[in-house]
Amino acid sequence: TTKNTTVAFTNAKIYVTPTQIIKKGTLLVKDGKVISVGKNVKIPNGTKIIDLSGKTMYPSFVEVYSTFGVKSPTPPRSASRATQYEANRKGYYWNDHIRPETNAFANFKYDTKKAKELLKAGFGVVNTHSADGIARGNGVLVALNSNSTDAYRILDTKSAQYFSLRKSRQSRQVYPNSFMGKTALIRQVYMDADWYASGNAKNKDRSLEALNANKGLSQIFDAGANNLNAIRVDKAGDESGVQYSFVGSGFEYENIQEIKNMNATMIVPINFRKAYDVSNPHLANLLELNDMRRWNQEPTNLAVLAKNDVSFTISTHSLKSLAGFQKNIQKAIKNGLNKTKALEALTTVPAKLLGKSNEIGTLQKGSYANFLVTSGAIFDSKTKIYENWVQGNKHVINAMNLVDASGEYLVSYNNKSLTLTISGTPGKQKGVLKNGTKKLKS
Repeated sequence: TTKNTTVAFTNAKIYVTPTQIIKKGTLLVKDGKVISVGKNVKIPNGTKIIDLSGKTMYPSFVEVYSTFGVKSPTPPRSASRATQYEANRKGYYWNDHIRPETNAFANFKYDTKKAKELLKAGFGVVNTHSADGIARGNGVLVALNSNSTDAYRILDTKSAQYFSLRKSRQSRQVYPNSFMGKTALIRQVYMDADWYASGNAKNKDRSLEALNANKGLSQIFDAGANNLNAIRVDKAGDESGVQYSFVGSGFEYENIQEIKNMNATMIVPINFRKAYDVSNPHLANLLELNDMRRWNQEPTNLAVLAKNDVSFTISTHSLKSLAGFQKNIQKAIKNGLNKTKALEALTTVPAKLLGKSNEIGTLQKGSYANFLVTSGAIFDSKTKIYENWVQGNKHVINAMNLVDASGEYLVSYNNKSLTLTISGTPGKQKGVLKNGTKKLKS
């Protein structure tokens, strides 16, 4: 017998996209992809049917900026303490911090532990890269399908081209040191790449070849937690005809008009700082007013971006723990962020940024079967994510059909009346048996 790979999920409230919602719909999945979705889907004979009455389905989230599964390179050991001015590589660009030939896939190793955390937070796809250098090479798009192999779960080995304002850890070459030097180097790289593409070079340069080969990819720039740096780098990109997507600071509201004028998609962190302890007056005196302002205003940042029609995705890249991810989204919503915009920032916008709108970020026909099964509205504090399906593979987050037996029960045993108290969450409940006030068993 052949393996039955067709599954129909019926009677669910389905978010095909953040704005296309089907009440009591059916999602038909085969070989890891959506083959049909709608109100009246014809279910083929022999299809496995999963009734999701009362449940809600959403596309799994997409993370566009991560180092998932890619280790940072270790600095080279050098006996010499002499200042290095020249590059230490031949056949590559004259500056060691320009490394667009880096292929993150060559150093990629699927991280099952981290994947579990991301799946729990609602993510189905992660775009990862090697966070080293000013020009960092290309990214890898990975489906968080922990039940599969890289051959299937790697969706793209050249998903984006990455840049930053931080030098490579793999070289001690001094230049560039300042922000001005770094932007000058970036400008020079593009000029050299154009010159190289015109066939003027006598020598082979693998770095410039890679930069030109990756021109058609999404260009992602981490300008650090400084809005002004991003604004300046955007202008440098415009000079070379390059439109970057920028890793945000989290306080774009401080320069919202300039950010809007960049016409860039922002990849915004959601690592709101905790309230400062001001109970000690001596320590409180050391607290900067700017830090207090940011603590107060950061939760409004996403709402301000949405209000000003700035395209943005929400990223977990700066969160120390993914446990706070949902709470911070809820905080942003309480501070004015529209729920539909929040869902778009985690699904359709990142998919568009990566040029993968037909494959990820929605539950439309032809997309990967990456979806969440929840107890209700995704950003409600009481909602539970039951399952996160990636490429048609189920990952259980919380058991779906467990009965909550919490309460106090009267138990008759050998003509004795005992009290049974059950507490805790379904699946992890405990019972205490008492005879009057005397505890018998736990």
